[in-house]
Amino acid sequence: MKGPDIPAAKRAGLPVDLDRLTADGDAWLSPEERYALKMHGVCAQAQAGVFMIRVRVPGGRLPAGTARGVARVAERHGRGWVHLTTRQQFELHHVAARDVTAVLAAIADLGLTTSSTCGHTMRNVMACADAGVGLDEPFDCLPDARAVSDAVLARSADLNCRLPSRVNIAFGGCPPCRDHARVNDAGFVSTVREDGALGYELFAGGSAGKAPFLAVPLEQFVPRHDAVAAAEALVEVFAAHGDVDRPAKGRMKFLIRDLGELRFAELFAAAYDGARGRPRPAPAPVAPADDTQVAAVLACAPPGGWSSGVRPQRTPGRALVTVAVPLGDVDGEDLRMLARLAEELGDATLYLTRNQNVALRDVALEAVPHVRQRLASCGLGVRGADQASDVRACTGGPVCALAITPAQSAGAALAAHPALARNTGLRVHVSGCPNSCAQHQIADLGFSGGKVTVGGSPVLGYQVWLGGDVPAGVFGRVVGRVAEADVPAITEAVTGIWEALRHRGETLSQTVNRLGVDAFKAHIDALCAGRWAPGPEPAHAEPDRSLPLVGVA
Repeated sequence: MKGPDIPAAKRAGLPVDLDRLTADGDAWLSPEERYALKMHGVCAQAQAGVFMIRVRVPGGRLPAGTARGVARVAERHGRGWVHLTTRQQFELHHVAARDVTAVLAAIADLGLTTSSTCGHTMRNVMACADAGVGLDEPFDCLPDARAVSDAVLARSADLNCRLPSRVNIAFGGCPPCRDHARVNDAGFVSTVREDGALGYELFAGGSAGKAPFLAVPLEQFVPRHDAVAAAEALVEVFAAHGDVDRPAKGRMKFLIRDLGELRFAELFAAAYDGARGRPRPAPAPVAPADDTQVAAVLACAPPGGWSSGVRPQRTPGRALVTVAVPLGDVDGEDLRMLARLAEELGDATLYLTRNQNVALRDVALEAVPHVRQRLASCGLGVRGADQASDVRACTGGPVCALAITPAQSAGAALAAHPALARNTGLRVHVSGCPNSCAQHQIADLGFSGGKVTVGGSPVLGYQVWLGGDVPAGVFGRVVGRVAEADVPAITEAVTGIWEALRHRGETLSQTVNRLGVDAFKAHIDALCAGRWAPGPEPAHAEPDRSLPLVGVA
C-alpha cells in the first residue's frame, strides 16, 4: 500500500469514521485515513487487522488505581501486554480493528487519553520522575508539564492540521534531564534564580532522528507562570513557519537551520510577548527544594544499602525505588502487583521513566527488602535499574509497521551480555529502524535496524553507532554494519578495546571521541573480519553534520 499524502490529509481536516472501523474492520481505510487514525493514538501494526494504541501519561504519573484499569484493558484487548515507552507513555498492541473504539472509550473512562500520541502532533509532555523528591531536582516541575500538555492538547483539533511534524517537550532539572532537554523540540530545564524565583532555561529544536540536532538555548529564564506561554509561542512559530508540505523536513530543527537561530529567536520573542498577554490560570504552587543536608539523609540506609535502583529522597528514611522493567514490557499481573506495592508501601502512584522503567516513591527504608521480595516473585527487581543491563529498546519488528528488525530480540541478547554486566555505566540503545525511537544516536553503543550488506550479501542487521555524548555536544557516528546474529560479538569487541584503553572514570563515548572511531573500526575488523562491514550502508546517509551543535555547556 502506498504511503499517505500527509499534507492532503491535513488540508482535509484529518477525517476518519471510527464508527465504521468498529462495524467493518479496517480494510476500507485509505492511506490518508490510516494517517488520521494517528491523531487518535491508533497506529497500524505490521500484521493486518490489528493496531497499536498509544496512551498519554502526562509527566509519567500513573495512579495505582488507573494502572489496574490499564491491566484490565490490556488483558481484554491487547493480549495482556503493556509496553512502556521512552516518553513516559504506554502502548497496547494487537488491538483488533473492531475493538479500537471500545479501547479508546475504556482509556477515557480511566481518565487518560490517546489524543495526539502518534503522527505529526504534540507528543506526551515529559517530567522528571524524581521531581519534588530527588536530591538533584530544584522543584516539582510536574504541574507545569501538565499545564503545558493540557493547554496545547486543548487546541489539538486545529494544531494537528497545521503542525509540520511532531513536537516533543520535556521538563526536568537533574543532570540527566538537562542532557535530555537537548534532544527535545522544547526542553524546559528547572532552575532557581538567585532571588528565589522558580523557572526554566528553555532550549528549542532538539531531535535524535535521522538528522540529529542538539537544541539551541532560547531563553535563560522563563518564570513558572510563563511556562505555558513559552510552549504555546514555540508551537505557534513552528506551525506558522515550518514546512508542512514536506513532512520529512518538517521538524523544528530544520526550521531553525533554515531561518537561522537569530531570526527564529526573533519570531519566538514576538509570539512569546503575545502569549504572555493572554489571561490564564496561575500555576499550581510548588515549594522550592530546601537545603537538604545530604549527610543527614545518608545517615539512614536501607538494608542492603543504596544502589541505582534504591536511591535516597530528600526526606530522611524514604527511598525512591526504581523497578527495572526488561525492555519496557510488563503484563497485566505485573501492573497489578506494582499498583499494590505503590498503595501499600509508597504514595499510591507509579512513576514511568524515560528508561522504560517504573519508580515507586516514599518507600520506607525498612520496607525495601519486602519490595525486593515481591518484585522477585514476578521476575522483576531493582538491580541494574537505569544501568547497562537495562538496555533501551523499541518494540521493533514484527509488531511495528515501520520496524525492519526485531529490536527486542537484540535487546534481550545484549541485556544478558557479560560485557554489560562488567560495565554498569554503559548506555546501550537498540532501534528496529533508523527512526530512533530508542535514540541510538545518543548512546555509548547504539544499533539501528535495517537491511545491511555484510560480506557482499544483503541481510537483516544493524548499523553500529558509537560515541554519543550529549553533554559534550556529540552524537554517535556509524562505524559499521553487522548481521543480527553478530550483534553480541561486535558488543564484545567494542567493550574490549574500551576496557583496555579507557582512562580512569572515562565513559565509552569519551574513549571513542578521544581515540577516534577509526581506532575502534580497526579493532573490530581485527576480531570480526568477515562478520561485519566498516562504514555505513551505501544507501544510508550519515547524519547531517552541518547542523550546528551550539550552546553546549
